[in-house]
Amino acid sequence: MRTMSFLIFWCFCGAVGSFAQTDATAMPTVTAFECPRYPSDAESMRLQGTVKLQVTTDGHQVVAVKLLSGHPVLLKAADKNVRMWKFAASVTTTFSVTYVYADEGIYKRDPITKCAAKMELPTHVTVSTRF
Repeated sequence: MRTMSFLIFWCFCGAVGSFAQTDATAMPTVTAFECPRYPSDAESMRLQGTVKLQVTTDGHQVVAVKLLSGHPVLLKAADKNVRMWKFAASVTTTFSVTYVYADEGIYKRDPITKCAAKMELPTHVTVSTRF
């Protein structure tokens, strides 16, 4: 009985490990996006903050966005931006994205993407300004 319990335990651990690996490799690859900008109304309010979104794709583009947290002004900007993303062909998936809007100065433009935001796609975007 003890051997059977041990065997079941290891099979369960293997299944959980396989699921975690599948989940980690299932992140879609962003192939096109618009560079996000700091919302002008947020700048005038000197507003900083974090926005959390849950994004669902059909394997090619965003089909649904669930707003999880953040200031309404920042939520609107992040929602509008993430809906422009396009993906390399993949399976339908849902994942979380965090947008950070901060007063860290104007970032230098990336020479390849020509974007002045830090894009750690598809999970993290940092947009900065100087108040």
